[in-house]
This record gives sequence, structure tokens and C-alpha cells, in this order.
Amino acid sequence: MPSILVHGDMHMGNIMFSIDKNGNICNEIAAIVDWQTLHEGSAMSDLARFLVFCGDGVVRRQSEAMAIEFYYECLKKEFGGDASKIPYSIEQLQKAYNFAFLTQAFFLLADLDFFYGPIKDRKELNDGIKMAYYDYGVLKALHAYRDADKLLQGEMKEYFDKYGI
Repeated sequence: MPSILVHGDMHMGNIMFSIDKNGNICNEIAAIVDWQTLHEGSAMSDLARFLVFCGDGVVRRQSEAMAIEFYYECLKKEFGGDASKIPYSIEQLQKAYNFAFLTQAFFLLADLDFFYGPIKDRKELNDGIKMAYYDYGVLKALHAYRDADKLLQGEMKEYFDKYGI
């Protein structure tokens, strides 16, 4: 698949949302910040990072079920409805997403302390709330690892067999 420019660190902390005249946060993106990891890469890498890091297993799985098809439809619209101009098939996008998902899933547990660290020092939160945040991160990682294992035992088994990952 042809590479595109990707953000490289797409998560909720790097997205700024618009604020309406009453000071309420809107669903409209005002800016995407923190571009120091911008690079040429897979069209699916930012999507995988966003879904793995920003939602729990339920939200991520539901989003995965529609996100790639939605992305493809947006590309088709950008190409004036001519699907023959789209440089990738839905199948290629799915395979690229699966590779990117595996990478992000393995980063998730390593980054757990990075995300939990600032929470554990917040004095206004009681220990039960702090542990709930930590448990949420562990459960998110568990769901990602289960899905990674399913991929590596199923449609991506050849890579597990070849590289032992």
C-alpha cells in the first residue's frame, strides 16, 4: 500500500475540540496537536493507535467493525465517487489495520504507567477512584491482548509462526 503522512501519536490528549459561545465542548475538532512523531506510514496506523488507546475493549471492537468501511467511503467521496481511484481496497486497509493494531496493542501495557502515573498523584481523588482508573487501563490492555492473540492464532498465524511474536 502507498504510504501517507501520519500523525504518529493519535490519542485524545492530542485532539482539541471546539467550544461553543456558551463555553460547552462540541464534537467538532478544532486542532490536532503534538506533531513531533509525524512520519510516512500506513493509512491505518493513526486509526489503530486512536482506537487502542482511547476506548475500552467494547468501544474499540464496535468502532473497528465500522471504521475501515467508513474510511473507505470517505476516500471514495474525496475521489468524486470513483472507487477505481482509491489506492487501496478495503481488504488492504483491514490487513494494514491488523498490523498496526498488533503494534499498538503491545505498546498499551508498556504505556499503562505513563497514563496512570499522573492520576496516582492527584490528591483530590480517593484511592478507590485511582485504582478504578488503573483497573480500566489493565482491562483495556487485556482486551487488546486477547484480540492480538486471536489475530495471531487466526488470520495472521503465518507471522506468529515465522517470527514467534
